[in-house]
Amino acid sequence: MGIFDTTDCFTVSLSAQIGPNDSFHVTRPFIEAAPPKTFHDHEFFECFWIVSGWCTHYINGVTERVETGTLMFIRPPDWHAFQNADGPPCQMINVAFSADTAAHLRARYASDLEGRFFWTTDRRPATFVLDSAQMRDLSVLEQGLDRGTRSLARIESFLLTLMADFLAGASDARTEAPDWLVRAFEAFADPAALRVGVSALVELTGRSHEHVSRTFRKLFGQTPSAYVNALRMNFAARQLAGSDTPIMEVALDCGVEDLSHFYRLFRETYGTSPMRYRRRARVDLVHPQRATASAT
Repeated sequence: MGIFDTTDCFTVSLSAQIGPNDSFHVTRPFIEAAPPKTFHDHEFFECFWIVSGWCTHYINGVTERVETGTLMFIRPPDWHAFQNADGPPCQMINVAFSADTAAHLRARYASDLEGRFFWTTDRRPATFVLDSAQMRDLSVLEQGLDRGTRSLARIESFLLTLMADFLAGASDARTEAPDWLVRAFEAFADPAALRVGVSALVELTGRSHEHVSRTFRKLFGQTPSAYVNALRMNFAARQLAGSDTPIMEVALDCGVEDLSHFYRLFRETYGTSPMRYRRRARVDLVHPQRATASAT
């Protein structure tokens, strides 16, 4: 039986998760490896972004892969579930707030927000792919939200900064990417294409390098090279977490022949060295051993 064959779906209430005087809730869960037994929808709105690893997201009857840097705006009727069946630990940050807060923002700032973010009508929620610099900025924004009281003013300030400032000029990557680029992304999942790099991606699009570069800047705010490097580092992280392959071979497998360049790219992406990442990814988060509990 496929996962979408189940009809079991329940509605999550925000009031059951927060205190009586709180206006929002922030969590940082790790995604479980077990297949979800049910789906859920909400009485509230939430946004989440993936801060490490990747996982499978079952959303409104569609299965998709969400990776580090994915930011998604979830509406109350959206029914979904997550699974991290393999690969390194996947952690997200989730910010939830009431439907009343959303209604107030929509009414007051309709000219800026209508049809975007939480107020799209597409089957898939609005989704953005952030680069490493944007992820660092979002981390600072979230840390500011998490300090202090859970007041209405704080969540409104966070959401307005996120939507009207931080993402003001960004495009919804999932809904606006042209078909030729989506098909190229799917074909580029082949490790052999990843090893070749940008030239293979451009060839798969059937467009000129200049056209592909313009499209990337418009949709993602980054170059094809930055996109390919992010995929390479994600591939490397999975190899480091799931195998004993020497680091030099991992670098070559993802298409980076210069080991020092590989180390630099990996540290920029994950904030640590490949070796330390491998140690950290192999820590048993449920039953840690003394020898690995202090690994960094």
